[in-house]
Amino acid sequence: MPKLKENLLDVINELAKEKGIDRDDVIQIVEEAIVAAARKKLSKYNTIEAQFNPKSGQIELFQYKRVTSVLQDPENEILLEEAQAMDESAEEGDEVEYEIEEREFNRIAQSARQLIFKKIKEAEREIIYNIFKERKGEILTGTVVRTEQGGRIAINFNKAEAYLFKREQISGERFDHGDHIRVYLMDVNNDPKQPSQLVLSRTHPGFLMKLFEMEVPEVYDDVVEVINAAREPGKRAKVSVYTTDPDVDPVGACVGMRGSRVQSIVNELRGEKIDIVRWSEDLPTYLENALAPAEIMRMEIAEEEREINVWVEQDQLSLAIGRQGQNVRLASKLLGFKINVSPVEERSTMSIEDQIALELGKERSVENEAELEKSTETSNLPKEAKSEESESTENVENEADLPEDVKGEESESTENVENETALSEEAKSEEGESTENVENEADLPEDAKSEEGESTENVENEAGLPEDVKGEEGESTENVENEAALSEEAKSEEGESEPLKKAENDLEPKMTENSL
Repeated sequence: MPKLKENLLDVINELAKEKGIDRDDVIQIVEEAIVAAARKKLSKYNTIEAQFNPKSGQIELFQYKRVTSVLQDPENEILLEEAQAMDESAEEGDEVEYEIEEREFNRIAQSARQLIFKKIKEAEREIIYNIFKERKGEILTGTVVRTEQGGRIAINFNKAEAYLFKREQISGERFDHGDHIRVYLMDVNNDPKQPSQLVLSRTHPGFLMKLFEMEVPEVYDDVVEVINAAREPGKRAKVSVYTTDPDVDPVGACVGMRGSRVQSIVNELRGEKIDIVRWSEDLPTYLENALAPAEIMRMEIAEEEREINVWVEQDQLSLAIGRQGQNVRLASKLLGFKINVSPVEERSTMSIEDQIALELGKERSVENEAELEKSTETSNLPKEAKSEESESTENVENEADLPEDVKGEESESTENVENETALSEEAKSEEGESTENVENEADLPEDAKSEEGESTENVENEAGLPEDVKGEEGESTENVENEAALSEEAKSEEGESEPLKKAENDLEPKMTENSL
């Protein structure tokens, strides 16, 4: 009997365990693959069958010939006499079984190997489809196997492998081998031409809604319902919630104590900001909640065209539109209406594209103003130096044009300084005379010394004079000190005039160069 492989039964058992396929299904796959390969190699035979022998653990391949009285096709027919020689009960129309030769069987087995693997993959794909088709719209947790070229990530879900493509990943996130990852199952297909049987995403709005169901017990218990969600993945999102229980705040339940519940969702979405909006059956109220914190002054709703025109105050326009139009764009997705926002003064509607262009223009103008300020500061440095130089030049010219009376005052101050110098010389001469008088007094006779003693007593008597006399003496002393201070101020003014004259002399060549 021809054999496919001595340990075929062991291979079948191991393959069934690895792929999660039933053992009988694997045996059926092998039999079908052997028959398909035999029909390609032995096309002259019309009827070929393969059977698995559980006792020997091998595959047996047979050919069948039909019993006939007139032989026309020797490969598929046998005469009645020959059939009765093998089996006396044989009749016309019966089939006689022939085992295919071992040489032919070995050729068939080699080509059947590829068919077996192909059939096993088809069976595996069918099993994955049957398992995951019931979990469509749920969050799956898997393990990162590898990151391939092009940014797609291969993820293993308990013997099922799928791809998370770059377009379905949040911008800026990165995963390494062995990391646990949560994804949203958008669809399941059974098409062998598709690169991934499971269609996964981390940017779908349903992923955000399911995260709230996992993190918020009230949502899981259907006390709070998540109505809709709109996202710009990795940047900002809006979620509308509702409850029929008057004792439950749907927004507060989703936020949690100190934002603990919503913060875990933000961390999962790599810092994506989430606005939780209270849903309402009244469309104007729902719109006001969606566009918060902007205050709406007036609105016009066209339900047939699915369009809403909104007017706000000028200072509320930027809040209503949001950064690069995010707020109004997300509110439009959340409500399912096209929203046009305009300031009250203009009374003219603006499309979302125009609103975004307006906000981008404002941001660019702010950037241009900042650049202009920087360039103005740098260009003002030499101008300030030039202004200081021109001011000094004007001062010189003004001094040259001063009237005669000012010059007279200057000459008078010079004469005062000269008079003060002459006075100081006279004082020095008087001091010298007093010194000579002291020396002469030392040579006087005793009667003169007695007179000196009397003068000394007069000095002591003067010390005993009343306070009013001393006050007059102190005032005279203060007058002397004031005169000394005046002389010092005059000298300082004279010293200050000298650098001014030097500056005037230095500026004259500069003025000549500028005039040239």
